[in-house]
Amino acid sequence: MITKRKHKRIIIAGSATLDFKKRGEIQSIQTLIANISLRGIGLYSYSSIKAETSVSISTNFISFDGGLKTDSIEGRVVSNTKIGQTHFLGVQFHEEINALNQPSLFKHLQNILPAD
Repeated sequence: MITKRKHKRIIIAGSATLDFKKRGEIQSIQTLIANISLRGIGLYSYSSIKAETSVSISTNFISFDGGLKTDSIEGRVVSNTKIGQTHFLGVQFHEEINALNQPSLFKHLQNILPAD
């Protein structure tokens, strides 16, 4: 299978809270992180969010050193696939994860991803 992805996905143990507007009101849902890359995140959720919805994501994850870390990032839902009672959400970040804005996620990815 040929992949079009520019950034490698990694599996990460963690959860994420997504905040978004629905009918003019702020909604929040809890999700589990399936995988992450520098440009996006895959999430499992019992709630559905429409594609093209802008979301604010607050992540909580176990970092490479075993500590619990938190970071936030903005993005938009690009896919929503129903799997039984669960939804797999694909979220593309508005900007790539970086050391300034998401220091914990950036450091984790740099320690996990293979060097080019």
